[in-house]
Amino acid sequence: MKVKIVDVAREANVSVATVSRVVNNIPLVNEETRERVLEAIKKTGYKPNAIARSLKIQKTNTLGIMIPDISNPFYTDVVRGAEDVCGIYNYNIILSNTDSKAEKEKKSLDVLVEKQCDGIIYVGKDLSEEMRELLMNASCEVVLGCVADESNKLSSVLIDNEAAAYDLTIKAIEYGHKKSVVILDDFEQGYVNVKRLTGIKRAYADKGIEFDDSKVYYANSTSPLGVYRLTVDLMAQNPDFTNIFCYNDQMALGAMRAVEEAGKKVPEDISVCGFNDFWLAEWVRPRITTITQQMYDIGAVATRMLIKMCEKEESETKTVRVPHDIKIRESLGDAK
Repeated sequence: MKVKIVDVAREANVSVATVSRVVNNIPLVNEETRERVLEAIKKTGYKPNAIARSLKIQKTNTLGIMIPDISNPFYTDVVRGAEDVCGIYNYNIILSNTDSKAEKEKKSLDVLVEKQCDGIIYVGKDLSEEMRELLMNASCEVVLGCVADESNKLSSVLIDNEAAAYDLTIKAIEYGHKKSVVILDDFEQGYVNVKRLTGIKRAYADKGIEFDDSKVYYANSTSPLGVYRLTVDLMAQNPDFTNIFCYNDQMALGAMRAVEEAGKKVPEDISVCGFNDFWLAEWVRPRITTITQQMYDIGAVATRMLIKMCEKEESETKTVRVPHDIKIRESLGDAK
């Protein structure tokens, strides 16, 4: 038989209201009575009704996380960081996969709000004006992950994508690569795409080298196959480029295979660079030169920030930049 709150009250010889105050951490009960109620809860095995409790205290200790693609290891690491921090603060997570589709994002946001999440972390490749407005008007706290609100009205946690792409490009130019192909995600005007391309172009400009806009391509960032096919086509056109910048390490895998199947070698004939430092980048041969993006830290920092906002310990809007690092490995060599 299910134990009810009245059973606890009877066991502790107190009122139902007193048990409710103890369960909901309302500071109107003396310590001796509180200990007696807690002992009665333990003895009877009573499990408080989480829904009823949340309605009473207007708090669910639940966070929603919206991610573009649960199959992408980048986003799973973000969620892992969030989950570990939630465990410390006794929060729960509701995870929503949006596929970076506007309608799915709006539906996910509606569901998380309806579930009375105390806060939401929105992780994406871009932040449309429509989604920005919806998040700003949501009835809960919001923190962005991997993208920033350039109006500075929503807090965010991410790396400096422009600076990271700039740093990697400068390194490639130092290896002699003045002609590169750039393969970005298919969100052509997406926040991350724009920032990284800006960084690449700035590096070329600072080195006094003309950048060829016709060498910028857009492909599905989760599929090595799509980049493989694109690179096969590029290799068949008697390429004059010496390096391929890829949006992430999965793309770099596809590009490397296409180069090798065309009878060329990486990096002796064509270099390949990735982004994110996915664990496979260290294990394939040649190992992939890439940018380390601390995905776990992005999730952990965003969650800690959001919980502080939910607990009313922090209200100031801010953007936190997580450090990045360049990993120079064997896929980047001297240009011929």
